[in-house]
Amino acid sequence: MGMAAFVLFVIAVYFAKGGKAPGLIVSPVMAGALLSLRSGAAMEAVRRASWFWLFFAFLAAWLVVGAALGETRYQASDLLNMALLGAFVLFAAEASRVLSTRQILWTIAAIGAASAFLSIVVHMLRAPHLMERLIPLGRAGNPIPGAGGLAIALIAGVALWREQGIRRAKDLAPVLALAVPLFAALVWTQSRAPIVALLLALPLAFGLHRRGAFAVLIACVGTWVAVTGLVLFEEPLKAVVCGFGNGWCRPSYRTEIWNWVLDQIALHPVLGSGPSFRFSKEWMSHAHNGLLGTAMYFGLVGLAAFGLMIALYARNLIRQPDGALRFFGLASLIFSFGYMGADLSNPFAFFNTHYLFMWFPIFLVSVRGEQAPATVDRRASAVPSPDSLQRM
Repeated sequence: MGMAAFVLFVIAVYFAKGGKAPGLIVSPVMAGALLSLRSGAAMEAVRRASWFWLFFAFLAAWLVVGAALGETRYQASDLLNMALLGAFVLFAAEASRVLSTRQILWTIAAIGAASAFLSIVVHMLRAPHLMERLIPLGRAGNPIPGAGGLAIALIAGVALWREQGIRRAKDLAPVLALAVPLFAALVWTQSRAPIVALLLALPLAFGLHRRGAFAVLIACVGTWVAVTGLVLFEEPLKAVVCGFGNGWCRPSYRTEIWNWVLDQIALHPVLGSGPSFRFSKEWMSHAHNGLLGTAMYFGLVGLAAFGLMIALYARNLIRQPDGALRFFGLASLIFSFGYMGADLSNPFAFFNTHYLFMWFPIFLVSVRGEQAPATVDRRASAVPSPDSLQRM
């Protein structure tokens, strides 16, 4: 049942859309959380991810302080988001208990590739013009978060390729069969920030695989700065590379939005404006920057607490003995920070593809803990892998 919950969750992320998506995604998450309580995985999650639960308690208390003393705005969905995020940690713990790293990576890569392939087919059949931006199937319903979902599937595929050390053509073919539609669909979304973030995340993850937590944090902040800087220097860059009009050279309007965000932070620098705050603009209502948005919604204190939470996770990450999981978590974290350079205003909001490319790798690494490689191998042998299923 735990395996089924994880597979259904990934399928819902990549294929469920619109009003059906929240229920289809929340149901397996809640089922996995309940199973973790029954199996004992929940207590392991609380113990091994204590840094997150401390941050979670702080954030909840901070929201109460903001409501009592500040001018923050709240809705019932804000509290629900917090509760679902907590349940998601337990869901990740159950997935970690019943699935090996390879099975998790294969599931994400295979279902993501199937979604990418069908997204291309649907786009070619329905789009008035082939060069229009592709909108991937699934929960996102938007090219930018959809690109985030495709990127994490690519990261999972690269982690598998790296772990297996594939060199022979016949062994490389399955990985390429997954990577080609994912790469094509990702480029077709024409979502610049996720593509740049991925291009930075993969080589940095290879280079920092054996480095310390401080180097990981520098890579994360540097990737965020790089993507944010590309937006700030958008006009001169366009003058160099855009000799003709196309989707890649469309205006982003983010510089104007960030000016509003900075003004709003100046109004409520300590307590923030609350996660329910929205700009009264029909064409753009939120911050379109993860770190600026966190500061705007939760104040500079909330942003500092978020940074401390990531620092504690980075320390856990570099101690993870499972090489494939460490690479997957590292590349996903760096990618998430690059993605936040132009989107993901509130990383604690429920629910979109960032719960797959950001929170799931974070929680999976944390609840897996510093297990010995032999323990990981025993769990992998206890549950059939895709390769063994093919041989059967």
